[in-house]
Amino acid sequence: QGVTALRGAKSSVPRLLGPRPVVNMATADRDLTFYTHSLCPYAHRVSLCLAEKAIPHKREHIDLSNKPRWYLDLNRRGLVPAIQLDGEVKTESLELNYFLDDGFEGAVRLTPDGRREEMQMLIDSFDGSFISAGLQFVGGGWGFRRGDPGPRQADRMAAECERIERIIEINGNGGPYLMGAEVTLADLAIWPFAERYELAMREFQGVELREMGPSGSLSRWIDAMRSRPSVVGLRPDDNKLLASWRRTMRLDYFDYETADVDNP
Repeated sequence: QGVTALRGAKSSVPRLLGPRPVVNMATADRDLTFYTHSLCPYAHRVSLCLAEKAIPHKREHIDLSNKPRWYLDLNRRGLVPAIQLDGEVKTESLELNYFLDDGFEGAVRLTPDGRREEMQMLIDSFDGSFISAGLQFVGGGWGFRRGDPGPRQADRMAAECERIERIIEINGNGGPYLMGAEVTLADLAIWPFAERYELAMREFQGVELREMGPSGSLSRWIDAMRSRPSVVGLRPDDNKLLASWRRTMRLDYFDYETADVDNP
């Protein structure tokens, strides 16, 4: 039944986020460097994983509007997120999270026992479903547009929110998380986008994301995620972020000008 629901759509060291300590990290004997931009939703996925598992690492913030030559030499595409471990550079946010969860014991395990394939199917469905629908709802592409998103965009987003609620109720046995009582990589894959959509939909369309889930499961999931220390510590100031969104009318404005989580 759970698979059917997924197929319905396609010594402690403080880790710093900018100047802010976010999570106390446990000691480890592996030298891991995380290359990120603190406003990028894809890098946000990996930041959440590192924070939830309390994996010690060195963090390098990459200015995507002015990528340093040394980073392009290290990572030819110049994209974030990336990690370097034992001299090897790895990329792609979802693959990085699988790698980190499998390769580091950490504070928690983010893959539920015996449900890896189910979780992967759920995660793989997000790009063509909730994430795509949300981008279209708030404006199309990575831009914003004020006002009514249009009936097709509204219907598609409503359907995706209802699908998430079915996933929580069926696969998650009522949640509050997507796969049950504990947070998993599935939640970390979708949360960076849900967090941004919640703020953008309120600002540009006058719509509350949580109210698009009729059963209340979506609203409870949002509350559960927003209460997590990892989420709280990685969230930029809403008012500062909105000021930049209003000025640029782009979600990805940080690709074109210098910004970070403390100065969004």
